[in-house]
Amino acid sequence: MQTLNGHFDGKHIVLDDPVALKPNTRVRVIALEDGASDAKLISSCACLSESVFQRIWDNPLDADYDKL
Repeated sequence: MQTLNGHFDGKHIVLDDPVALKPNTRVRVIALEDGASDAKLISSCACLSESVFQRIWDNPLDADYDKL
């Protein structure tokens, strides 16, 4: 998996740098609104991950860390 930067030219999404992807490689695009920073994107992704991390960390094997 890789993170690729690009922009929308009004018709197409254009990658900023050349990349060697195989044909039919699946991609997912996240569009940042004007003025949105990478910090906002990182913060939003972290919030989406909280419930998953909670389930992973909330288990009897990690209970010793709860006592610290």
